Amino acid sequence: MKVDGSAALSSDLALQRSRGRALLRVEARGGACALVERYCCAPLRILTPRPANGVPEAVIANLAGGIAGGDQCEIGIAVGPGAEAVLSSQAAEKVYRAIDAPAAWMTRLTLGPGATLEWLPQETILFDGARLGRRIEVDMAGDARLLAVETLVFGRAAHGERIRSGDLADRWRIDRDGRPVWRDALHIQCDAFEAAAAAQAGLRGARVSATLIYAAPDAPKRLEELRCLLADMSAFTGATAVRGLVAARFLAREGGAFKRELAGLLGAFRASVFDRPVLAPRVWLC
Repeated sequence: MKVDGSAALSSDLALQRSRGRALLRVEARGGACALVERYCCAPLRILTPRPANGVPEAVIANLAGGIAGGDQCEIGIAVGPGAEAVLSSQAAEKVYRAIDAPAAWMTRLTLGPGATLEWLPQETILFDGARLGRRIEVDMAGDARLLAVETLVFGRAAHGERIRSGDLADRWRIDRDGRPVWRDALHIQCDAFEAAAAAQAGLRGARVSATLIYAAPDAPKRLEELRCLLADMSAFTGATAVRGLVAARFLAREGGAFKRELAGLLGAFRASVFDRPVLAPRVWLC
């Protein structure tokens, strides 16, 4: 008797799901910043390389090598009053084709009074058939400073892959002193990827989409500076200031070249805003 493999799998075996969690807290103590709390649940890990310029750095690593349908991951970063931290990821995050349920990824960032946080993960690559629900939620004090970048890559260019099906729900929330300052949502449904990718009001044929947010008391004054840096990029870009933050958008056709340009922009912008050397996050350069 012939048995259908997919039916046997669904009826007799429970698919393994990841339930990863990574929590980190940074505090200012004795004139320096220190990582005071760290909690990890597999497959997520927090790596802590030697700090550069006295600012604690942490790197999020997903030991599973990617995200499959039904996986759930949560990251929570808290930066206490007057503290500073730089967060990145070990490598590009890969979202594989989902068999049934979508994957869920939650990032919560909390900044106390006078805190500074740079949230600079490497890109997220969506495979054909991937299904992902992602939320980025930020609660920050009025005088805190946040620099955040998120990049989405649609398909593996080296494989000639195009996204023909899948589901993406990507949502941002940023509140300052309990008041909403930024709400953003992108939702591309299963059979709409090709149409969204080609539409002039959509991705305009781009394979890469990215968002940069700088939220701080001096953010509106940085708009023209940011626009000058954007002018040197080959990607389609735009920037605006709203409610005490500046937001920049990017659409690019090739991920590798865009990442190199984005690294250069981040290095120059970080040097100006935070008075640091002109460098992108170290793991980006490996």
